[in-house]
Amino acid sequence: MTIKNLDLLQPTTLDEAVSLLGAHADEASLIAGGTALLIMLRERVYQPPYLIDLKTVPGLDQIGYEPGVGLRLGALVCHRDVELSPLVRERFPVLAETYRQVGNVRVRHAATVGGNLAHGDYRLDPPAPLIALRATARIAGPSGPREVPLEEFFFGLYATALEPGEILTEVVVPDPPPRTHAAYLKYTSLSAMDWPCLGVAAAVTLAEDGTCDDLRVVLTSVSSTPVLVQGTADLARGQRLTGALLEEIGARAAAQVEPTPDIRGSEWYKREMARVFAGRAIRAAAARGGVSIEG
Repeated sequence: MTIKNLDLLQPTTLDEAVSLLGAHADEASLIAGGTALLIMLRERVYQPPYLIDLKTVPGLDQIGYEPGVGLRLGALVCHRDVELSPLVRERFPVLAETYRQVGNVRVRHAATVGGNLAHGDYRLDPPAPLIALRATARIAGPSGPREVPLEEFFFGLYATALEPGEILTEVVVPDPPPRTHAAYLKYTSLSAMDWPCLGVAAAVTLAEDGTCDDLRVVLTSVSSTPVLVQGTADLARGQRLTGALLEEIGARAAAQVEPTPDIRGSEWYKREMARVFAGRAIRAAAARGGVSIEG
């Protein structure tokens, strides 16, 4: 099938898709939801001779749960399905909330879980909570399947851990430890439909006495890759969450991001937003566990 001088290849198995991608090397691109790729094709900034349609490969559009493994999001699951899934809402409500904040409902009906991540844009929302919850990308390729923790998946703008001929097939979110609560906050300095100035996810694991067992904070849109703030768990473990502790964690977040100044804010402004919103995300996550942070 030919679309605007592009050959659309429609494999019916994952192995066939991997084979086609390898056979056409740099001349082929995968297409899933097409929300980013179709814009580039229309604007003629990218014109590969071949498109490999993953929607003809069965089994990549499923949401499931496997005991001992966790939540399984197929690469072709659209954002809207994650947003509305009763399973996701029950077990990982922060993911349903995050995917609801992506673009608009038309975009969410088209954009896919795998395509979003494989695109490698640093301004995306889902990587923050997924990394905070220790999600893993499952990948198929000519050398066989492999798994990559999402915190190691992003290399830079449009650059990911995917090797030539590889396809992201699934995202797995493991069951978090008991008393783990997560929140995602998104801040846009222009219109609500614009790219975010920053997004911040926090996952807090609380001990029975209300102290912190573990803490992960992840920011997007303020560096060329999502930023898992280093040292937060060491600071917070065994401590009660206080305003002073959140200020220290916020300062670490601001120091570890590398914002690019643009119309959404200067470098200083984005660092300041990282500092403020890191604390707010932790407060929101802790509140879900019944912990109110003073100060």
